[in-house]
Amino acid sequence: MKALFEKVMFNEQSSLLVRQFELLYFDAPWHYHPEYELTYIVKSHGRRFVGDHVEPFQAGDLVLLGPDLPHFWRNDDEFYQAGSTLQAESVVVQFPTTFTEQGLASIPEAATVRELLERARYGLRFSSAMSESVADRLAQLPNQTGLTQVLSLVTILNLLATDPDAQLLASDGYQLAPGAAETERMKRVLEFVLRQFREEIRIEQIASIAGMAPAAFCRYFKNRTRKTFVEYLNELRIGHARKLLTNADMSIGQVGLECGYNNNSHFHRQFKLSTGMTPFQYQALARGKG
Repeated sequence: MKALFEKVMFNEQSSLLVRQFELLYFDAPWHYHPEYELTYIVKSHGRRFVGDHVEPFQAGDLVLLGPDLPHFWRNDDEFYQAGSTLQAESVVVQFPTTFTEQGLASIPEAATVRELLERARYGLRFSSAMSESVADRLAQLPNQTGLTQVLSLVTILNLLATDPDAQLLASDGYQLAPGAAETERMKRVLEFVLRQFREEIRIEQIASIAGMAPAAFCRYFKNRTRKTFVEYLNELRIGHARKLLTNADMSIGQVGLECGYNNNSHFHRQFKLSTGMTPFQYQALARGKG
């Protein structure tokens, strides 16, 4: 399934679109649009997909995406269960490239904002400290109108430009103009792994999903995610294990099995390598017993 083009509709009297979403789960598909997008997660958690980058998100997550950069937010499985009382809330700001090319281009004082937007071409995730410092301003944006709203956004962008810990998301070589075949291939791979990570996944199996030979797939995956497939799979499994150890009434052995580790020693070794502590130590600390 290729990234879908989203047509962002602006009011004739507005230069930006600000929306607050309160949903059972985020339902936007894998998509792209020619506008910049600033997304702040008020509530919920899951995994964020931006270009060839995938990582967990939670409340307080704040990212700025450049034009034509495919993306979507997928909540964790519990959000989709019947009877779930969980909610997904976000504030999303979208604005066209003319905001910079015409609106800010002739203002010398806006140089840092223009530089920020250029850096955001491949997506930027801001530090938790920066996100927290602008949270109130972001929460006020949906209730503002006119020039007040525009000036508030510029103020927020100006603050974000000072974040020394902002992290680039998609890789430098990521193809921004989404080719249908390439986008579909990566989407197939990621969706398969999200469905099957609790089971054994062989390189030959996932390579066939991508329509590639195993060696070619390993190079392909490493180039696009900056980690090996095994590293990515372990990261996904250990993230799920941490959640189960914190919230589920399961033994450590059961947690390992639920996360795709049939060998208990291997689970302990991978967990300690990722977190610096054993599953038992992590569970005790997470539940306030350590």
